[in-house]
Amino acid sequence: MERRDFFGGALVGSFLGAVPLAAQTPAGDIVIERGASGSPHQGKVLALITPHLDDGPFFACGTVAKLLSEGYTGYFIRTSNDEKDSYDLTMGETVAANERDGAAFLKAAGLKQMFDLGYRNHRMDDVARTEIRARLIFLFRLLKVDTVFSYDPWGHYEENPDHYVTAQAVEAACWMAGGHLDMPEHFAAGLKPHSPSEKYYFARGPQLVNRVVDIGPVFETKLAALRSCRTMITHMVRDLNASLAERKLRLPALSGDESAAIHEFTKVALENRDRAIGRKYGLEHAEEFHYIGPDKSLADYVSRNAVAL
Repeated sequence: MERRDFFGGALVGSFLGAVPLAAQTPAGDIVIERGASGSPHQGKVLALITPHLDDGPFFACGTVAKLLSEGYTGYFIRTSNDEKDSYDLTMGETVAANERDGAAFLKAAGLKQMFDLGYRNHRMDDVARTEIRARLIFLFRLLKVDTVFSYDPWGHYEENPDHYVTAQAVEAACWMAGGHLDMPEHFAAGLKPHSPSEKYYFARGPQLVNRVVDIGPVFETKLAALRSCRTMITHMVRDLNASLAERKLRLPALSGDESAAIHEFTKVALENRDRAIGRKYGLEHAEEFHYIGPDKSLADYVSRNAVAL
């Protein structure tokens, strides 16, 4: 099953009665994260790290928009070249189309810059994890990333190798970027050890969820981010229409003007998922994550015993 099949199935279900959602298992107490006034995160940096352009818009761009509005600066790191995600383009044309959409995505999402690692789509299990990890360590140190968003490296039943390879490299890089003996050549270039201290992991399948983010106030921004992935959304819409035609069915809202079809598809897909998640927690729209925060194991000891130099 490819990514578009998962969301295509969800959309068909919404029109024909069923609304399939990935099963989620709470991990202890769930924290509800809501919007904060002012700019409490001024000076902090986040990185959205996914293999494909539309991964973040589906799973995390509501929370990303929330944090950007609270003072974060954000970057996007795409690990694959997305060469296989279009409906009727060649692979070369697909790469170029998704690259153009990437520029539109940055603007819609409010992110500052995009870094493309350029590995072949659906072939990332060919690539040494150590190579991907090294490139991410460099970027974490260069950008001084505090918070990362990515696929959960421990998410179950993930079929796409690009997803789990990226996730595993991100998790290892977050840890190793803080080491003074890992990639010491970086320090000759003026970089310093720096580990991201917060991780928001999302998954397509069953996942331990311990944080839910209220994205109601920024839901329209998330919609705009997804709609900017025009080539990929067109692929999903046309695949869906083709599968319905085989069953002698048609969705008028998705059969006419392409821009109107994209608008309708994205609205239904995100309303389906995010409203259903929010309903479980008394929110209008929400996103779910396995959140890993800063290590505070010595915080009490330090506060009681530290003295000024």
